Amino acid sequence: MSIWEDEWEDYEMDKADFECWLDSLEGEGTDEEKYNRYMQEQEDARLDKECEERQSVEYPEWVISTSKYTMTISNN
Repeated sequence: MSIWEDEWEDYEMDKADFECWLDSLEGEGTDEEKYNRYMQEQEDARLDKECEERQSVEYPEWVISTSKYTMTISNN
């Protein structure tokens, strides 16, 4: 059983296209491992981009977090 039957049945991408895309992923391991690694890389890239955007803000922002509340201080 491929990951297609487990996760992608209801999506628009047809199975042949999905399998071709999955085969194009680099690295060793099963299809599921390659897929999970790809998704983790995408998430890491998204978080890196978000971090860069926050650092490029003209005015600094501070976040104070405790167990009961979170306060954000900004000069914007």
